Amino acid sequence: MEHQKGNTSLASEHYAKACESGSMPGCTNLGVLYFTGDGVEENPKKAKKLLTKACKNRHAKACYHLGSIYKRGADGIDKNIRKSRMFYAMGCKIGYDKSCDQYNLIREKRETIGSGTDVKDLGYTYTTEIYGG
Repeated sequence: MEHQKGNTSLASEHYAKACESGSMPGCTNLGVLYFTGDGVEENPKKAKKLLTKACKNRHAKACYHLGSIYKRGADGIDKNIRKSRMFYAMGCKIGYDKSCDQYNLIREKRETIGSGTDVKDLGYTYTTEIYGG
């Protein structure tokens, strides 16, 4: 792969074509490049859009990266522990161990959301929020 060889500009072109063809790993990898600005102009909002597309299509690594974006916040994307937890939970449910680790870390730290609501009390709400059902 071009990305592994260090040619992120060429890799971004391949990922874009793959994403346009329906490859969720392509969308995820392109989203990560847009988030980091590696080989493309940094664009967190575009990264979020690509990662959301892949996560909705059950690509667990995309859900993990969305969880990370919301855990830290980014230019134009507010920090949101509730959304972070939701995406980590979804990635975990699909089978990505790193998502499980981060989900459990948030639960163990009992990080708060907004007005002091503890994440432990929220339960899984990601199905409705992601799939609209």
